[in-house]
Amino acid sequence: MQTREDKRDAIIDAGLAVLYLQGYNGTGVKDIVDEAGIPKGSFYNYFKSKEDFAIEALQRVAGENLTWARGILLDPTVPPLERLERFFRIGVESAKAQEFKLGCLMGNLCQELADVNPRIRDTVAGLFKRLTAVFAECLTEAQGKGDIPARLDVNQTADFIFNAWEGALLRMKCDKSPEALEAFITVLPNLVGNHRAPHAHGTGNGSGDSD
Repeated sequence: MQTREDKRDAIIDAGLAVLYLQGYNGTGVKDIVDEAGIPKGSFYNYFKSKEDFAIEALQRVAGENLTWARGILLDPTVPPLERLERFFRIGVESAKAQEFKLGCLMGNLCQELADVNPRIRDTVAGLFKRLTAVFAECLTEAQGKGDIPARLDVNQTADFIFNAWEGALLRMKCDKSPEALEAFITVLPNLVGNHRAPHAHGTGNGSGDSD
């Protein structure tokens, strides 16, 4: 027998599928309940409004993303910069599997509503901060191991990397192509100032010994 929380979660799951594809303004309560297979009146037994629903949906997605990000970015069995690259490579493969349609729900709704809906804007801003803090933690570990320069501000760099990724996702949706994401992956080592990666081994030309 489904509990109240089970039913609430089922509505969020159904509504998320619609929000991703249609956006906030393109989604009505009727779209959500039709997807969930429930009467429209039942929606208001769980959510005061579409806005409240969207905020809970955002928090659900962000919570899942945060757990997933921590599992990859803070994995002690993998070097920090390899974790960082792995995180984004998985993101690229996910985008390809979704045929470049969905992007990031937090980014999508922020672009759509930041100027007109302070509640959703502030919710997304807080969720972004929680996620970028995990990037900063990974970079701090890399810095402690000497993998990135000590002069690098890890918090600013984490923000920059995350912002660049969100921009790449936007361009991906526009182009319906992985090119922006793949360009991001290519440039990522330069974004973190990795000063160990360029060392050559076994080239036989002495290029790694002196200028």
